[in-house]
Amino acid sequence: MLLGRDPELEVVDRLVDGVRASTGRALVVVGEPGIGKSALMDHAMGRAGQEMRVLRVAGVEGEAELPYSALHLLLRPVLDRIEVLPALQASALRAAFGMEPAAGADRLLVGLATLTLLSDLAAERPLLCLVDDGHWVDTASAAALHFVGRRLEHDPIGLIVAVREQGGPSDHASSFATLPVMRLAALPREAATALLAREAPELPARLRNRVLAAARGNPLALRELPKTVDDEEPSGTDPLPITECLRRAFTGQIDRLEDAARKLLVIIAAEGTGDLGTVMRVADLLGVPRTTLAEAERAGLVVVTAGSVRFRHPLVRTAAYQGALFTQRQVVHQALAMTVETSDPHRWAWHLAAAAFGPDEHAAAALERTAESSLQRDGQAVAVAAYERSAQLSEDGPARSRRLSAAAMAAIEAGQFVRAGELCDAAARLTDEPAVLARLAGARGRLEFERGNPRAAARLMIDGAAKVPVEAPEDAAEMLVLATYYAGHGVDLPLAGQAVTMLNSLDLPANHGFQPYMRQARGLYQLIAGEAADHATFEALRPTSVWEQSWTARALNFAGRASEALEISTAMVAQTRADGLIGHLANALFHQSCAQTLLGRCRAAAESAEQGLMIAADTDQGSVATYLRGLLAWLAALDGDDQRCRAFADEAIRYADDHGAPPSAADATWALALLDLGNGRYESALSRMENRWQGWPHSSARVRATADHIEAAVRAGEPGIAARLIGELDADIGKLLDPCAPSIIARCRALVSPAREAEHHFVTALRQGECQDRPFDRARTLFAYGTWLRREHRKTEARSRLRAAVEIFQRSGATLWASRAQGELRATGDRSATRSPEPGLIDRLTPQEFQIVRLAATGATNRDIGTQLFISPRTVAQHLYRAFPKLGITTRTELAALNLDL
Repeated sequence: MLLGRDPELEVVDRLVDGVRASTGRALVVVGEPGIGKSALMDHAMGRAGQEMRVLRVAGVEGEAELPYSALHLLLRPVLDRIEVLPALQASALRAAFGMEPAAGADRLLVGLATLTLLSDLAAERPLLCLVDDGHWVDTASAAALHFVGRRLEHDPIGLIVAVREQGGPSDHASSFATLPVMRLAALPREAATALLAREAPELPARLRNRVLAAARGNPLALRELPKTVDDEEPSGTDPLPITECLRRAFTGQIDRLEDAARKLLVIIAAEGTGDLGTVMRVADLLGVPRTTLAEAERAGLVVVTAGSVRFRHPLVRTAAYQGALFTQRQVVHQALAMTVETSDPHRWAWHLAAAAFGPDEHAAAALERTAESSLQRDGQAVAVAAYERSAQLSEDGPARSRRLSAAAMAAIEAGQFVRAGELCDAAARLTDEPAVLARLAGARGRLEFERGNPRAAARLMIDGAAKVPVEAPEDAAEMLVLATYYAGHGVDLPLAGQAVTMLNSLDLPANHGFQPYMRQARGLYQLIAGEAADHATFEALRPTSVWEQSWTARALNFAGRASEALEISTAMVAQTRADGLIGHLANALFHQSCAQTLLGRCRAAAESAEQGLMIAADTDQGSVATYLRGLLAWLAALDGDDQRCRAFADEAIRYADDHGAPPSAADATWALALLDLGNGRYESALSRMENRWQGWPHSSARVRATADHIEAAVRAGEPGIAARLIGELDADIGKLLDPCAPSIIARCRALVSPAREAEHHFVTALRQGECQDRPFDRARTLFAYGTWLRREHRKTEARSRLRAAVEIFQRSGATLWASRAQGELRATGDRSATRSPEPGLIDRLTPQEFQIVRLAATGATNRDIGTQLFISPRTVAQHLYRAFPKLGITTRTELAALNLDL
């Protein structure tokens, strides 16, 4: 019975009972050491009973350096089920667990594979996953578990993770921050007193208050301190810190053991994984009798089960390890290295390093290989530690500097930006080798970009490339391509030009694999510089690599060539999914959503963007996430959803301000202005557009945004502003890339022209062939023309234009604009506009239901759909169950008759 924990027990009971009732739940239990986290896990396991399957694992400090080690241990009882997963998911898990060669384990794909595997298990009976000591879980496993925890809704799966408030190689309390959290506080005085009385009934009354004061409501301390406290210890005026109290308590228990048993505890502590076979082999090697294990077990310091041995509490391990002399620990690590050399090269390298007295190139090289292997298994945080320790063991300055620079790059990938900067500084002091200095400049450039200084980032990349244009032209090319992107992000055209000039001077063969990247960088510069469009940029050979597809789709959207952009981006989405390149998928979905938006497929665009945003959040792609939020804000403005528009826009603008990247905020600001314009708040719309970053010259976005700017100025009674803006467009008319630009500009001229000229411009804007594949832009012109005709008292002519506008707006999903056009149509006396038409099929569905229904209509199975949308098959089934009644159907076969291509 857990004293004083009734509220916490109720939370755990609700979670387990909910899982039993087929409702997924996740919970992170956070608290100091010994506060009762594991006791709550034990309670959850007991509550689960026999009718639920339970998978349980405990993080181990030594395992925190091995990617996916905790996940492997959690799933070890069900590894045979991997083979029934979809091929890519199965391959990702096998690679993550070292069961097949790793070609770069994608953490999102590993998370999806874990979710699918657990979902399959839960289909048989409810499943409870318990993770003790989550602060020692490796970063890659924590990411996979976090991925799963965020998607537990319709599967009967429970996930409880116990995390120490502070401690471990990373702050996993923040790693699981988006999951529900329950913090364990100290026991109330009454409960603490009752627990002490139960655990130490013989403790003299005169010592009880001292123990209660020192324990401060910590259950473990209340159990352990009575074993060591006595009358000879001075009480003092302040209690010792709880961790020190417990350390002393555990040390006292260890000191009472025989020498051989204490040595065995050091072996167990140094081995770290709890593998009993390894521990016993090392004990034999060091002459420790096997019978000493029983002595440690009888003392209550370790728990032995079939094939494993673990400490009763992590603090026992700490006390056993730190209480040994340094030379004693070295001997143990040397024996461990000899024992695992052939079976586990990663642990061999770390034990070898721990056994080193000073610089040791053999150990340093082994750790460097471990770091490189960790990078292939998505273990960037592990690679940082391995590279850094390898540098410490290096026997000369150049090798140390090279390894520190590699550690810095891995730290950037792991998001450890402060540490990366420190590593760069340390490496730079040790070398004058150009190649290493160039690599450090590249690392610092990436750091500056992440810190929100894109211009400084571009400058560093250019300076780094200048150090190795001949010795390492490929490295220089990579830095210069990034410099072009960073300079563009920071709106520094001269800096981008300098990068491209240097890029053009590099001597790389014409068929070199990096040439496509270089071509795309040149194309980007050409576009942002406002130079006349080189159509060869768009009509060259079809892009094949993901990188080529990304830049090509971006350029096509930039130029307003939406149909081609959609074709390229859709192929990119398919390829990233097929090849498991999840890190590129958010970017692919952004390009696809941009193209769909231009083509007036606004609901499909929102579907793509929302999925992309979820993936960008899962993969920590802040910049892509910001562009997606800006796009979603723009789409919400069309729908008239004030709250959604402002939420997305505000977050995008805040990120852009923090990171010095005005392009990131451009769409978000435009979205807020479009929302104002659609609601008739013309002065506010004009103010926002006047203060908006104007975008790249000659781009499609610049033309369309300027058109809204002009309309806002006209409606707000500012003809001078409108005239200035039209003049700017006219000056660039020969350079504008968007094929729809002449039609849009004609509409703008109509808005500011006298009546005798306006109609000519409207007719020009609607000329057959102009903007035929851009329905929203065409509907805006029809709406403006119909409104003008009504005000000219030509109501009959106005009605046909306004009806067409309403129909296009409704089909596109531009609800707010459809409502405005209906208002104008009613003003013409059209009775058909006196009531809103019945909502279409799609309007009855939530965005996720719509996504799933569309995929199901293609014949995709629940598992196929779950793979694409990163949810479990059971969640897919639940959404279909809710969607079918809304659509008036009962079977999947009926989906084929519905018009879902919007």
